[in-house]
Amino acid sequence: MTFKKYPLKVQIILALIFIPLNYSVAFLCNNVLHLPFFMDMIFVYAASFFGMPCGFIVGCAHSFIEAIFCQHNLLHAIYAICCITGVLFTRLLITRHKNFEALTVFWSRMGLLIFLSTIVISLEGSLIYAIFFTDIIGTNENTTVLFLAYTLIQQGLGIQFSAFLARLPVNLFDKTIAVCGGYGSYLILQKIINRRTEKTKI
Repeated sequence: MTFKKYPLKVQIILALIFIPLNYSVAFLCNNVLHLPFFMDMIFVYAASFFGMPCGFIVGCAHSFIEAIFCQHNLLHAIYAICCITGVLFTRLLITRHKNFEALTVFWSRMGLLIFLSTIVISLEGSLIYAIFFTDIIGTNENTTVLFLAYTLIQQGLGIQFSAFLARLPVNLFDKTIAVCGGYGSYLILQKIINRRTEKTKI
């Protein structure tokens, strides 16, 4: 498995495609299907496989769109930190390696990407929530996280620790879907891009 380095122009074009796709999936899953996950990083990871700038653009754009149109609170855009973390982990663990000769090595790194994303993004999310959003909890949180956090708080745990623990199971499923779905999207789009590139050469 190798990851081609795409020009910045191509990454920007892909980012403009991924931004509405990412927002649409998150909106559908959260507001229509009411799934107990965030589902806001599938195309952030997909973009990250194409390149770090592409991932940054998609992750930051999604956070700002969510902040303005859904939360009506620009401060909510600070959650872009979580998307940036996912992009950086993808770069460090996956795409910076020119060649994965053994598939077991590749998939072990994918598993590590999911694990680290789950732990670190849960920690970041809980810190952001505890510092900025405890006074508007009802309008700012995933309902599953809210339920779990309140349950843990009632057991005498602190707000931040409860918010962190509540995020772990949600993020474990969420980031597994996001990483695998993002990688699958990358493979499909990569084939389409390669085919068009070959046709233009002919």
